[in-house]
Amino acid sequence: MPDPRDHHAPAARGVVREIDQELKRLNKREEALAAERERLLNARAALTGRASVGPARGRRISQDDIAAYLSEHPGSWPAQIAEALEVPVTNVSAHLYRGKGERFERLKDGWHIHSRGESHAR
Repeated sequence: MPDPRDHHAPAARGVVREIDQELKRLNKREEALAAERERLLNARAALTGRASVGPARGRRISQDDIAAYLSEHPGSWPAQIAEALEVPVTNVSAHLYRGKGERFERLKDGWHIHSRGESHAR
């Protein structure tokens, strides 16, 4: 005996297909929004010096760590250094300002190892 609901089957399949397509579109959008949220949280953490969602945000660094980074990336800004070393920007800024004039120097394009401070170690 035929099922009385069978006459709705072709129309229902079309609606289900549209629902599946919309769900697929929303899933992609959700992934993009989650990635953007993560990026913004990390940027805020780098700028405020507060711990981010990343697991290594609480680790300690030294002026040597910053000098090593600047030797490979001269002209970097504190937020860039903090992001690369996965530490709060306030930690990076504190080391840069403590070593300013002796070990580090700030130029128009960012921070550099001071030409006469390359041999200093902390």
